[in-house]
Amino acid sequence: MSKHELNNPIEQEALARKIWLAGLGAYAKGAKEVSTLSERGRSWFDELLERGRELENQTKNRVKDAADQTQQAMTQQVNARVQRFTGLDPHQLDELDAKLDQLTDVVDKLAATKVEPAPVAEVKAEAKPAPRRTTRKAPAKKDA
Repeated sequence: MSKHELNNPIEQEALARKIWLAGLGAYAKGAKEVSTLSERGRSWFDELLERGRELENQTKNRVKDAADQTQQAMTQQVNARVQRFTGLDPHQLDELDAKLDQLTDVVDKLAATKVEPAPVAEVKAEAKPAPRRTTRKAPAKKDA
């Protein structure tokens, strides 16, 4: 456009309208791109969530497996050392523990039963020592 055309008010108005329309077009194109990016972004986000869930489950399983293996190894070490010191394997120790529990129950039951005290007269009679029996020695024979 020439300098002369810009001085014409009709031409100025037409140019302003073109600039306005170009601005609206740029806004519409930008809005469409943002919308497209938002949809793409949401789909990427959803995909990342799914991958994260899968990785979390795999990691939890690996940690659980490692913990189980560690616990088994520690149990074996403890059992080996207990067996070395006591000479008993874990099965024998479990049996011994069960027997101790049974004995404890029996002792508790016996302790729970009240023993009737003996009457006082009987206790005194039992407390007296039995009379001593003295035997006399026969006099020694004198040889004549």
